[in-house]
Amino acid sequence: MRILLISDTHLDSIPEGLLETLSGYDMILHAGDLVSMKVWMDLESLCETHAVAGNSDHPDVRRSLPERLKLDVEGLRVGIIHRPSHSPDSPGTALMAREMDVDLLVFGHFHKPIFERDGSRMMVCPGSPTSPRLSPPSVAELILEGGEASLRIVPVGKPMCGYLQFAETLYLGGSDESA
Repeated sequence: MRILLISDTHLDSIPEGLLETLSGYDMILHAGDLVSMKVWMDLESLCETHAVAGNSDHPDVRRSLPERLKLDVEGLRVGIIHRPSHSPDSPGTALMAREMDVDLLVFGHFHKPIFERDGSRMMVCPGSPTSPRLSPPSVAELILEGGEASLRIVPVGKPMCGYLQFAETLYLGGSDESA
């Protein structure tokens, strides 16, 4: 089973090109900050989707989604939460994984990919495919096969922070041409 892990999309709707990139999975787990119900519907149109509300979500999204979610996916206990702690450090995320009693904790909020282990527990922030912080745009992919879980971070665009995009418009007149 191929599962897409995603968070912090921060969009009113998912652009067609990104939607194509996100397709082909058996399930999607979104760790919050979808922002709009349209994003939720876009993802649900692709496959079975589970999500939690984030701190930047529209009130309609917050009313429709839980703050925490725990589910069993082919014997793997998975927890989803937007912000597991106030910092992306091992103790905070590990404590949340233990509190939720999960094998895998999927979280968001930090906009950069993070992968940590605490014994047999895994904690992953897939980053953000649309507004990354000091990292390339990314998602994560979870493969469940024969009782084994493998996880990898998947870049979905070129690494470009907001400042560099602004600087590029100053020096290149906003074009995509290289200097």
